[in-house]
Amino acid sequence: MDEELNVLKSIYLDDLIINYDNPISLNIIIDSNGDENDLDREKRLLCITFIAELPSTYPDLNSPKITLCRPRGLTDEQINELNSLIYSCLESNIGSCVLYECIESIRSKLSFYELPQEACAICLTLISNRNDIIKTNCHHFYHKNCLKSYVDMKKIELEENYQELKKNGFYIERDFRNDIEDPVCRQIIANNVIEQLPSSSSSSSIEQNSNEEHRELIKSLSPHIKQWQERTHALFQQQKEKGGIIDLDKSQDMIFS
Repeated sequence: MDEELNVLKSIYLDDLIINYDNPISLNIIIDSNGDENDLDREKRLLCITFIAELPSTYPDLNSPKITLCRPRGLTDEQINELNSLIYSCLESNIGSCVLYECIESIRSKLSFYELPQEACAICLTLISNRNDIIKTNCHHFYHKNCLKSYVDMKKIELEENYQELKKNGFYIERDFRNDIEDPVCRQIIANNVIEQLPSSSSSSSIEQNSNEEHRELIKSLSPHIKQWQERTHALFQQQKEKGGIIDLDKSQDMIFS
């Protein structure tokens, strides 16, 4: 056992924490590889904590007790798959050192999953492209452009609040204009996260491309669909003139007049 722990420590260095109490236990945070095996752990989107308790009879007679906890970016189904993977690994290696194989099997599986199976909390849709994703310092995932729009809106709001307090003579203890809260947990988003967001010029470029694609789609509509659109519009106008469709703007004017 001691030899295996020394080998693991030489491989994982400070990432591996060993507790030599009775029973001996160890834990390590296992990350997905990230884009092109990036060494920056903050760019690795998925992770889970691996904890192993080693009985005194390991590895000759008993297998370690392994627990997976504190997952990030994983669904319940994926966590169940990881637990099944650990179970199979232990079953097939009874009487042998198995910790390295278990750890690397989990790491390989995380890299296979690649992207967090969470919806962007702003637009509520799944993130399907690694290049579109950004992770905050509090480990929430968003589309970059969604978070960019949110940050821009909050900056305007904080600036208005700051100027209002200043105008009315209130004492301002510190400048809070950059205290932009995460949309989910309300922790302050770190500056290095905001610096990763696209610039206004690139955001407008993306919007322009989207509008051009929309115009091209309209141009490519078949004559049959265009005729159907014209008939539908004519029917809408006819029903509106006969009172079959409620004009919300006019109704609101009548209520408040």
